[in-house]
Amino acid sequence: MTIYYGDIRALIDPAQSDQLPDGGRLQDVSVILIDDWEGDPARALRPCAVTLAPQRARELAFELLALAEHAERIGQTR
Repeated sequence: MTIYYGDIRALIDPAQSDQLPDGGRLQDVSVILIDDWEGDPARALRPCAVTLAPQRARELAFELLALAEHAERIGQTR
């Protein structure tokens, strides 16, 4: 089953980090899907979130960019 959300946000939450042995911090990236339902709020989907390590966030960003470029090329050929 596919669920459609209307908005997506990405952010860095300082609370979503871990102390590293060398004194640095491992900072995660949060991706949040939000339903932008403008009608009955009772029908809106609950937000859905995932927290990604920086490398995984970078991989996702690259895949999204590649898919967006492909989708634009398909749209221009029609």
